[in-house]
Amino acid sequence: MDLELNNWEKEKIIHKNKILNFEFLNKNNFITEIKDSYFYLSVEYEKVEEYFYKEKCDEIINRLNIKDPNMEIKEFIAKLNLYNELKDIAQAMMGKIADFKGSTLKEMHELFSVNDLE
Repeated sequence: MDLELNNWEKEKIIHKNKILNFEFLNKNNFITEIKDSYFYLSVEYEKVEEYFYKEKCDEIINRLNIKDPNMEIKEFIAKLNLYNELKDIAQAMMGKIADFKGSTLKEMHELFSVNDLE
């Protein structure tokens, strides 16, 4: 979900009914009411954007039940490295079998129903 905001540079004061993501802006005190449901953006747009994406990241982390994002990344990289090592071993073994049978690696891929290993 992308952050959609009004063009606050162009329209400095906007009626509540025309403010995109009003609940998010209001809940986080990023807008201030002037009068009769007319509001202005009371913080820098960059701060709103930063907070929005941090909140979205936190939601994803909670939904995936991730306790430590850095550890999760390290574990993922370790698994990816293991996968690549196993893939390389499988390629080498199929190459040896192909040499032994006098066929090509492509034929071995077909024989073992291996899709593209790249």
